[in-house]
Amino acid sequence: MITGGPGMQSAHDVARVLGGAVKSGTGWLCRCPVPGHGKGRGDKSPSLAVADGEKGLVWKCWAGCSQEAVRDALESRGLLDERRGGGTAPRPLPASRTPLLVAGAEAEANRAAAYRIWQAAQPADETLVEAYLVSRGLVLPDCKAIRFAPSLKHPSGDHWPAMVAAVLVADGRFLGVHRTFLARDGSGKAPVSPAKMSLGPIAGSAVHLGPAADGMLVGEGIETTLAAMQIAGRPGWAALSTSGLKRLALPESVKAVTILMDADEPGEQAARAAAGRWTGEGRTVRIARPPSGCNDFNDALTGGNRMQREQVGLPNG
Repeated sequence: MITGGPGMQSAHDVARVLGGAVKSGTGWLCRCPVPGHGKGRGDKSPSLAVADGEKGLVWKCWAGCSQEAVRDALESRGLLDERRGGGTAPRPLPASRTPLLVAGAEAEANRAAAYRIWQAAQPADETLVEAYLVSRGLVLPDCKAIRFAPSLKHPSGDHWPAMVAAVLVADGRFLGVHRTFLARDGSGKAPVSPAKMSLGPIAGSAVHLGPAADGMLVGEGIETTLAAMQIAGRPGWAALSTSGLKRLALPESVKAVTILMDADEPGEQAARAAAGRWTGEGRTVRIARPPSGCNDFNDALTGGNRMQREQVGLPNG
């Protein structure tokens, strides 16, 4: 608690009053109350870190507002009244807490930025997203996980159309987006590097291309997962990377799962690591391998490989 005066509140109370409160490490992230914040437009993405120090409230605005400006703004809101003997002098956050609060602030800022991209995107039906998927031998799934952004800025500085996928945890909470930058006619990926990028604290999450269900498929990429879904007639999730596959958390209701292994050493290691973890959780796990000569299941479709489900370990629909 804040010490030294009547009416003082905890860091949680202060964050709740200022709005946008998000737990961040050992403290809270909330909206900065400085009037001139954001060129006078206010703090739309919470950037003030507050925590309970040994001698009172400590704070830091990651958007650059000075300690004194934050103190004055807190006093004007009645949250820090030094005139009555309460509150604390402005001081930086303790070094031991700073990394945790920085990590929490960055994660929340990235999640918020990802959500803005998702909200601005539009349904993917009859857009370049559908054209791109057709070029890969795929059908746009009947789900709400994929949208179309007509123009997204790439780190190279150019703007490109993009396939935008929501990245969710097992219970459906939004954590970030995955962007596939597209050629302007939808015939393939944009000629930029990287053409695929994620944004947000997405560890342990996935793109839900279908509902969670027993016997569901889990792959790395969106395209390979969609391809296997078409072949097997099963719902699937895309974990987006080998590390994502290793760390993916499945709902407790899923008792059986098929892992779509990419045909390279990292892909095999990730599949076996995920299989070991999920087997240890009491689930029935099988690993499906793409046909010989194919890197993944989408290669099998685009290459015209007419493999049998049983040959590659895919379940029947």
